[in-house]
Amino acid sequence: MKPLRVFALIQLLIFGIMLTAAGTPRSTAAQAPLPTTAARPGWQWPLAGEPAILIPFDKPEQKWLAGHRGVDLQASEGASVLAPQRGKVAFRSTVVDRPVLVIDHGSGFVSSLEPVSSELAVGTWIEAGDNVGAVATGAHCSKRCLHWGVRFDGKYIDPALLIRDLRPSILLPLY
Repeated sequence: MKPLRVFALIQLLIFGIMLTAAGTPRSTAAQAPLPTTAARPGWQWPLAGEPAILIPFDKPEQKWLAGHRGVDLQASEGASVLAPQRGKVAFRSTVVDRPVLVIDHGSGFVSSLEPVSSELAVGTWIEAGDNVGAVATGAHCSKRCLHWGVRFDGKYIDPALLIRDLRPSILLPLY
């Protein structure tokens, strides 16, 4: 297995243990500010700075149930959208009522950004931080936010896990 994939699996396992120990879904626990000290190598917010999360990730108990399979980041129409990680444009088109951009980052990671107007062609390689388009209108984020979803091996994960260090603090003895 590639080192990045192993690292991501370990992080997802730790996050799952934290959720089980807390006994509450992430969406209700996400009310408090989260630490931002240790970013994952190469990953960044798809907007400049650290945007406010308007609606956090809410994984449904079953894949067919309602939930929020990404995060809604506060943004104004026309704001620049940045590539959250290096990758290749896999899809750029309108889905129902909104323009969608999908980036395949490799190692099983795929980002979807919406609503985003972009002129990039499918197959274009981009680097983390490259401008990939602008916040547009459409769907539940129209004129107020950017929806960022991330799939790992086909399953949605919380994109904030790639940016924020959600591991618990552990005090070690001083010997």
